[in-house]
This record gives sequence, structure tokens and C-alpha cells, in this order.
Amino acid sequence: MHQDQNDATELRKTLTWRDGFAIALVVPNGLLLTVGYGIGAVGGWTAIALWVGGAVVGLLQNMLFAETAAMFPGMSGGVSRYAIEGWKRYFAPLGAVASFGYWIGWSFSIAVNAAAIGALVRTQWFPHSGTTHVLGHPLGVSELVAVAAIASGWACNFFGARLAAGTSKVIAAIVIAALVVVAAAPLLHPGTWHVQRLTWYHGGNWMTLAVWFYVTAWSTYGTEICASFAPEYQDTVRDTAKALRWTSLVALGIFFVVPLSMIGSIGEDAFRADPVGSFAVALERALGGFSTLGVLVLIVSMFFGMVSTTADGGRALYGLAREKMTLRQLDHLNRWGVPGRALTLDAVINSLVVLLLGEPLAILVASNFGYLVAITLAVAAFLLLRRDRPHWPRPIRRGRIWVPVAWLLLAFNLLILATGVTHPSLAGYGGATETLVGVGILLLSVVLFVYRCLVQDRERIAWRIETPSVPGRPPASGGTEHARTGKQEASEPSRSA
Repeated sequence: MHQDQNDATELRKTLTWRDGFAIALVVPNGLLLTVGYGIGAVGGWTAIALWVGGAVVGLLQNMLFAETAAMFPGMSGGVSRYAIEGWKRYFAPLGAVASFGYWIGWSFSIAVNAAAIGALVRTQWFPHSGTTHVLGHPLGVSELVAVAAIASGWACNFFGARLAAGTSKVIAAIVIAALVVVAAAPLLHPGTWHVQRLTWYHGGNWMTLAVWFYVTAWSTYGTEICASFAPEYQDTVRDTAKALRWTSLVALGIFFVVPLSMIGSIGEDAFRADPVGSFAVALERALGGFSTLGVLVLIVSMFFGMVSTTADGGRALYGLAREKMTLRQLDHLNRWGVPGRALTLDAVINSLVVLLLGEPLAILVASNFGYLVAITLAVAAFLLLRRDRPHWPRPIRRGRIWVPVAWLLLAFNLLILATGVTHPSLAGYGGATETLVGVGILLLSVVLFVYRCLVQDRERIAWRIETPSVPGRPPASGGTEHARTGKQEASEPSRSA
């Protein structure tokens, strides 16, 4: 397709593992958005156990994804791209399903953050502002602020990965400082923290816990976002592995310490009364006042989440188009070396979600279905690549014990996925409509895959795509590989994990 002479043709290798680490610190933001609902539903101790358990699963999965990232150092799209590589030999459209599911899982969290920012700004500074209606939908301060936040997050990414990484570093420092203050509250104010304020879940229904694990997976598994920037790291193998490992460990600590401190300081009832704003209450309590500061930090944290998720979602769409599995127009890098069209489409869609739906938390449940499908397919792809491409260069190669670990993770994710998609109402919001939306989004990905093949590329649909056993060698069966245009992925020198 036509590429402007000022546009880039390859993602630029400008990032270090510290940049990936900073961008991935969006994960604690997911905790602040969802933990309040979980605490109110299943109790403090149970919520902490769910978040920590999810972080452990995420850490184990990241160990697998580090191997697959090193196998394909030039491929953009993160874990969804590894799903494409593993499954295209068996049923190629599953690659489109994985990529769309991964994209929508991250993308719609932009709308959630934006809507929360809009609501916080209105409540804190414009409590008496009016609302008008346009085409039957409310339009007021909340919606305008939300759209402005989405546009700002887009701008931070559109003009280069370094700008997004730099912005993320500054905001991450503010957020981490606030988290440290909240975590240290028991030490700052002795006698205000009480373990009796934390309770266990006594409902007796394991399926409710499984559904909550399903709801929170978009944040507890979220450290895999580091893999989306693999081709942009200066040293793809080393930086990807370090970013995945360190973000997982830091998230694990945050998911335990921060909720423990917050619940013990302000009690579970505060979370039930204001699930999202409870962090601002805890920060205000820790500082001995300054309620406005607590709200500002919470807003900054949510904006940080939008910057990171916009970056990840745009690259997922770009990688999908690069693989010839969705609209050709999205296979495009702007002059700053980032997928500008994909980022812009992401921003437009999320703006529409905010304006038309207002409160997209139920949509988050629907989008989470696609995200977990993508993660599950990527874990399975690790096993398929081990079997189908045993001789493919692996600069990072996990030991044999990781094969049964991968099988266990696959079985666990399938159980959580099946329970969550069939019983979303056990979490207190979501139902058949949200499930149908999630399934519909994935079906749309197959439609776009067919459109790309038949209409844009004028090729027959490749339901199965033969793959080479090593880079540069023709497929073993003699078939043709329907791969992206561009240079063959070169392997990097082998090194230890």
C-alpha cells in the first residue's frame, strides 16, 4: 500500500526495559478501578487473595511469553501475535480472534478510565453543572472531560513511543509515590489500622469467586503489556524478558500491600459506598486531609492507564493488519514510527463508547471475554510452537518443567473463561447482553478477516497456513505461507533467560 515518504516503515528501537516497565505500571491503576467492587462483594481478605493469585498466574504466563517474544523479535502485537503464530497452522482465523479480543480487552479500559475521570471531575469541581441531551444521550461536563482525556492520551502516543514512555515515567512516579503513602498509612498513623476490618467471603459459591477472577484478569494479567513493545526495545530479548519479570514482581507486591493497607485503614464499608473513589479517601486519610490532592492523584493514575492502554491497543491493531488479518489501512506507521491510524481509530471508538454508553463498566465485562480468549490462545500457542517448531531459534528457552506448567495454566484459564462468560451476573453487573456483545466482537473479527482476504487482497481465504520449521526455510509441506510483507524475521543470538 502507499506509504508517504515521511512515514516510517518499521517500528523504531528506541525503548529500554525501564520504558516498558514504566508503561506497564498501568496495572496498579486496574487495581484501583476494580478492587473496590471486589471488596464489597467478597470481602477484603478474599479480594486480596484473588488479586495476588491472579498476579502469580500472570507472572507464570509472562515467563512463557518471554520465550515466544524472543522467537519473533520483530513482530508487533504482543501476546496476540504469538497466538497467530501458534494457531495459523491449524485454523488461521483464530489469529484474528485473538488479536481482536486482545485489542478490545485493552481498548475499552480506555473508556472506563475516561468515564471515571469525567465523573470525578464533575463531582469534585462541578457538582451543580447541568446536562443536555443529544440524540437521546446525555452530554455534560463528565462526557466532555472524558473525551478530552481520551484525546490527550492519543496525543501522548501519536507523536512517538518515546513521548509516551516519558509521560508514563513522570506519571508513574506520581502514582507510585501515592501508593507508597497509602501503603505506609499504618506506620504514619499508628492505631488507625485494624485487621478486624478485613473479612473473608462466606457465600459458599466457588463460581462467584471464579467470576471475580474473570473480571479482574484484565488487570492481574496485564503485565504482559510489556511484550507489545518487543520490537521497539533496543535489545529485544534482554529488555522484553526483564520488563516482563520486573513488572510482574512489582505488581504482585502492590496487589498485596496496597489493598491490605487501604482496607485496614478505612474499612470495607468505604469501598462499598464508593468503589472507585475509595483510593482518594485512603490517601486523604494517610495525609491527614487534602481531599483534593487525593482526587487529583486518582485522576492522574487513571490518565496514566489511558496512555499505556492506548499504546498497547494501537500496536495490537497494527500487528493484526501487518499479518493481513484485518483492514489494510491499519498497516501504517506515521513519521514518528508509531501506528497512528490504529491509535486514532482506538480513540474514536472509545469516545463513542463514552458518549453513547456513559458508564461502560458492563462493557468491560464483555471486553474481558475477548482478552481472556487472547491470553488463553497465547498460552496454548506456547505449547503448539514447542511441538511444531522445535528447531526454531529460541534466544530464551524455558526448561522442560514449563511445558506441564503451561498445560495447567491453559486448563485454569479455560475454567475461568467458561465460568465468567456463562455467569457474569454473579459479579453484580453484566449478563446475557454483555456476553453477546463480547462474542459479537470476536465474530466481527472473523468478518474483517474474510473481507481483507477476499475484497482487499483478492485472495482465497487461507483457513490453514503452513509454517516453516526455521526462519528463512520454506514451509515443510510445500504450502505457501500467507505472511506479512517485509523482511523475514531474523533470529537473535541465543542467551540465557
